[in-house]
Amino acid sequence: MTFLIDQAAVLPLATLFGTAGLAAQLVWPLFRSRETMLTVQLGASCCYAASYFLMGQQTGTAVCLTGAIQTTVALLAGDRPWLGKMGYVFLPVALAIGMLTFSGLPTILAVTACCLIMIGRLQSDTLRMRRIQLCAAPLGATHDILIGAWPCLAGALAAFSIAFTALRREQRERRAALGAA
Repeated sequence: MTFLIDQAAVLPLATLFGTAGLAAQLVWPLFRSRETMLTVQLGASCCYAASYFLMGQQTGTAVCLTGAIQTTVALLAGDRPWLGKMGYVFLPVALAIGMLTFSGLPTILAVTACCLIMIGRLQSDTLRMRRIQLCAAPLGATHDILIGAWPCLAGALAAFSIAFTALRREQRERRAALGAA
């Protein structure tokens, strides 16, 4: 806990934005509609981008901003599949960002987690979206440990637990609906 207090003293705005991102990351898995989940994820991406920027972390900032833009496209796509497919354009953008800001393992972890989250956002089925995005959690958490982004790490770990619980809830509900049919 001391490390969090130390970071807050040295980088108060980074900690504030990281904590706001944490709050958004903790609640998005609780929602049931894809649009609400994406909207809250958009807020988390923007807050984390600001936190990483204030910490001088170029890769984290860039991939979060790319994810925010991709989330916006996914939200605007609605029921238009052709626009929804535009979200795949951001995968090579995330890879290019990683190449341009490469700083070793943290970059690899951030870009891989970002790509998994992006692929998850493009799923119309919320169960598939949750499964894919859960795969990104260990990568993002490891990235946050390596760069010392403690509020982001807390968010990653807590959101993983909440998202896993929400995934199990949705799986049970779907099984029950199939059994009732």
